[in-house]
Amino acid sequence: MTMNSIQVSINHMNNSLLRMGFLVETQIKRSIKALVNKDMKLAEFLIGEDKEINELMRSTEDEAIKLIATQAPVASDLRYIFTVIKIVTDLERMGDHAKDIAYIAMQNEESLTDLIDDDMIELSEAVVKFIVSALDSFVAKDKNSALELAKSDDIIDEMTRKASSKLYEKATGNSELMKLAGQLQFVLRYLERNGDHATNICEWTNYIVTGQFQELN
Repeated sequence: MTMNSIQVSINHMNNSLLRMGFLVETQIKRSIKALVNKDMKLAEFLIGEDKEINELMRSTEDEAIKLIATQAPVASDLRYIFTVIKIVTDLERMGDHAKDIAYIAMQNEESLTDLIDDDMIELSEAVVKFIVSALDSFVAKDKNSALELAKSDDIIDEMTRKASSKLYEKATGNSELMKLAGQLQFVLRYLERNGDHATNICEWTNYIVTGQFQELN
């Protein structure tokens, strides 16, 4: 395999990664939409769609392993391949969290809307924006942007704490609402975890440029 064909394989892995990113972005948006609108058909559809994200992760990992095993990529290419494997794993986990939100929507079809407010919706929008921006930084190999973006995780954490506090304030004194609030706490946690995975992407972007791993949060 020539260096040119190695680059073709790397480009293909990169395209798969970006496809996964698009699917994850869409899944998160739709999972919250299904929750808010009590759209059971959409929730069921999302659970099935997670399969494509999983398949893309596996095929990208397989291609990366084959490339490493059969060729001798130079250090910069090897670092890129390793980083892609890490990022597709983060994206797959984000997809799992979106699927988990869809499951919660299906299990509580008539119950949750009284507790859902703008804080949760704004959190989901902030998380999606963070993910998209983190992937943009990776594609551009923009270390400075990635380092700055990683600070968004603190904002996500604070938004989560605020939404969680308001959620329990609404439910206090009502045992049934407290049970439902527990379900929505899982939703908040899944969104927060997706912010953590976006931070990981920023860390890997910094790594691919500098060759050194640095925890950003």
